[in-house]
Amino acid sequence: MTTQAHDSDGPDTSPARLLYIGEFPPSNHHGGAILIKRLLDQYPAGGLTVITSRVGMRASQATGLIDCPHVVLPAFDGSAHFLIRSFTGAANWLSLFLVALKTIVEVKRKRVEALLTIVQGRYYFAAAFAAWTTATPHITIVHDNFTAAYISRSETVRRVKRYLTATILRSAAHIYAVSPEMQRLVWRECGAESEIQLPSTAVPARQVEIPHEGGPIILFAGVIGYTVKDSLDLLANLIKTRQLEKHGICGSRLHLCTTLTEANMRAFGWDHEDIVIRGWIPQSELASVLASADILFLPYSFLEGSRDAVETAFPSKTADYLAAGKPILVFGPKYSSLVRYASEQGFAEVVDEFSPDALAQGIGKIICSSAYREQLADRALKVFSASHDVKHQREKFYLTLEDILRVPRAKRRLAQDPKRAD
Repeated sequence: MTTQAHDSDGPDTSPARLLYIGEFPPSNHHGGAILIKRLLDQYPAGGLTVITSRVGMRASQATGLIDCPHVVLPAFDGSAHFLIRSFTGAANWLSLFLVALKTIVEVKRKRVEALLTIVQGRYYFAAAFAAWTTATPHITIVHDNFTAAYISRSETVRRVKRYLTATILRSAAHIYAVSPEMQRLVWRECGAESEIQLPSTAVPARQVEIPHEGGPIILFAGVIGYTVKDSLDLLANLIKTRQLEKHGICGSRLHLCTTLTEANMRAFGWDHEDIVIRGWIPQSELASVLASADILFLPYSFLEGSRDAVETAFPSKTADYLAAGKPILVFGPKYSSLVRYASEQGFAEVVDEFSPDALAQGIGKIICSSAYREQLADRALKVFSASHDVKHQREKFYLTLEDILRVPRAKRRLAQDPKRAD
């Protein structure tokens, strides 16, 4: 990335000084953090600083962090006890004053030119305040449905959160939304325009497919939370009860690339010989693991309580699945952003009915037709190249950052040398 000169000696190739603020640092930990890590991973050395929480750093592996300075601030974990949870929640809100103060200090000390934050948790409030105080442009990323943050027993608190979030987004120099549905939500809630930035990843090295013994492997990679659990339950039950054999599919296995204990497996009812836990897969190994599967399972929840999330958010693993060039099965409700996108782009077998028979038929359609598998794999690679290659997203991000900084830098050069106005 290059930027314009500060002086008259020629172009300045130093990176724009960027400060990222968020509870979770850019890392290979979960959805939003992973996507920001990929976006910033090749940012020029010396141009980036991260302000994050101790809780977020604890959850992130050191090898999954960006190689740049990290300023780690105190934060408190939740608790099952109501009084303790109330106390820690209040303490975390009060800690935003420290986050804002430290951000202002870093902006002044390092002459930061732009702030980057994600609308998630609380830190984006402090980031926006620091941006306003220091007259520093801020870029905001919206990956998850932020209206969930409005939930409160107090109507006054809900209104304040809603007002502040809308004000923050309207004041942003640029907004990225993770899906068309999220883009519409940002406009509807805040009256702010945004640019769609779909999940992305780097082009993986071409993997050599190694044949495996036994029946087909259906693989899921990612965090198992409320946005996927019910759909995974249905698939796990199909595997356990061997209902797929009715559709001519014998010996099928479910591989889960996630962090689950044996106790979790028993509690979920997933403790079965054909359901295999492979653990959390490092980014460096993920492509080869995905290549070993016959179907990549991409679910979203059908539960009404999950609707706000699945209607607007977008799973980060979609980019990795597409880059793998393997058959994908999308399983989710018709109103979900994922089902809409997969249906429009044609890169997956889409099952939008929460039914074991419908899911089994979708799996059978893929397994029983080599031509269909090749068609899906080919289309997945084309969609990835068009919309999910992080190299292209980084280039666009750098250009956007240059556009944002062009006016402030021009003003600064004029202040340093008034003769340039002539």
